[in-house]
Amino acid sequence: MPEAKPPAFASDPIEPLLDVSRAAHLLGISVKTLRDWVQGRRIDYVKVGTRVMIRPETIRQFVTSNTRRAAG
Repeated sequence: MPEAKPPAFASDPIEPLLDVSRAAHLLGISVKTLRDWVQGRRIDYVKVGTRVMIRPETIRQFVTSNTRRAAG
């Protein structure tokens, strides 16, 4: 019987989650603004107990999806 293959994500390394302060710094916005975005569901987040954390990939996706091309 063939050996079961684990899901692809099981072997992918997990990047450390960013706290709200670090994520806000990377985005160049205030902590309050980021908390407002989280509350308004404008950006994805991870709850770890009572803490709100942001995945680095979420920051990358957010920047990419909000980048506007220059007219030219």
